[in-house]
Amino acid sequence: MTDHDRLRIPEIADLLSLREELIRQYADEYDEFLPHKAIGKVRLYEESALKRFRVIADLTAQGMSREGIVMVLKGGKPLQELAPDEGSDAPEKKESRPPPPRPELLDEVVLAANRTLEATSHMDHRIGAIRNGMETNTERILHEIGLLRGDLQASRDELRTLWSQVRELEDDLRERELRKSWLERVARRFSR
Repeated sequence: MTDHDRLRIPEIADLLSLREELIRQYADEYDEFLPHKAIGKVRLYEESALKRFRVIADLTAQGMSREGIVMVLKGGKPLQELAPDEGSDAPEKKESRPPPPRPELLDEVVLAANRTLEATSHMDHRIGAIRNGMETNTERILHEIGLLRGDLQASRDELRTLWSQVRELEDDLRERELRKSWLERVARRFSR
């Protein structure tokens, strides 16, 4: 596991939707049960620590003592055997409480949501790059179309000029034919 894959306390607080101060308190109080790596004063936690933070938070919220939580973290008594008031000599009252949500499932959902968010962000970046490339290509295409339109207009102007020159030549030929025929008629009259 690289340091990039490890979690800091603020990230754990965000993932578990708990206050950062509370996570810091749990980190100090249950340090030996939370797998981490310290770089200076900064602690980087493995993903497995996220589940343990959730267990600590859930059991603390249910009123379990530190000793009971430590037993659970060590793998001692199952949760069902540990009562919230472990140290009292009073007879235990069994309340019908629903079991706490499975912290592993919540953690997995949070991690999956974060991975999905990262993948979505990565896809957004790729789409943005493609869009920028398309915009650049579109600008080039529009520029080329503009140049072609200019060339097309120049060709049309040249074609109009050529057509007008053809008309002038046709008119000139007609005039010459008319003159020739007129001269031939005049010559025939004089030759008679």
